[in-house]
Amino acid sequence: MVIRRFLKEPLLHFVALATFIFAAYHWLEPGRETQNRDNRIVIDQSELDHLKDLWKLQWKRDPAPGDIAAIIDRHLRQEVFYREALKMNLDRNDEIIKKRLAQKMEAVANDLSTLMRPATDEQLRDYFHHHEDFFTLPKAYAFRQILYLPDERDAMEATLVSMRLGEAIPENRINKLSVPADWPLTSIDDLDNAFGGDFTASLDDLQVGEWSGPVRSGYGWHLVLVETKEKPRIPDFEEIREYVAREYGYRTSLETQEQVYTELLENYEIIITAHDIPAEIKAEFAR
Repeated sequence: MVIRRFLKEPLLHFVALATFIFAAYHWLEPGRETQNRDNRIVIDQSELDHLKDLWKLQWKRDPAPGDIAAIIDRHLRQEVFYREALKMNLDRNDEIIKKRLAQKMEAVANDLSTLMRPATDEQLRDYFHHHEDFFTLPKAYAFRQILYLPDERDAMEATLVSMRLGEAIPENRINKLSVPADWPLTSIDDLDNAFGGDFTASLDDLQVGEWSGPVRSGYGWHLVLVETKEKPRIPDFEEIREYVAREYGYRTSLETQEQVYTELLENYEIIITAHDIPAEIKAEFAR
């Protein structure tokens, strides 16, 4: 498992040892440490730089010297009220706080995958070949079209004859309703979005290199010259290598997060006492 390989890393052992030493010191002198922590607010240079960066994100400019006092005052107000709220346990059972902390913990789990070595070319190729269905490119067509609105259909027959004789597309039909006359090789997914599924399905029945029609779409009726039909195909790995790497990284992050969640969940006893939950669901989650 990824998490178990991670646990063997020397860096993790060092961090764990440091955490143990800190915890031991905290246990030996809890009162002193708690008092220092509760009553001391430190604004060092890194903290001030962080606060200034937040200011710049909000106001789209560098803070002026007179703004620094406002920045520090806002930070101190937030820090004081935050600490006092924790003392009063105001964070308990707050759904917004729960959600935010859970999101941050998920981000920590995702970051575990970035500590691993970058994927090798062999790993990416293996991922690519085991997920060929995902990376398969759909059908695609290159074509020309002439659009007629529903009430203009009577004029289509004469235009179809002239187009088959090799004449140019009429000027008043180019970019009708801002729909281009010429379509380079375009996937059926994009064509479905542009024209609707009935139009795209009709293209497969048309002869390549011959003006045909009428073909219906959401706009109206079309005369169509199909220039190229491309069947679904699996692209070469090098053609989409960067895309495979992004998808591999995304899936790895999700898997790592799920593994971390599953292993952390084992540390908890889950007791479901609600009455309106089916027994099989209770059994699924009960620990």
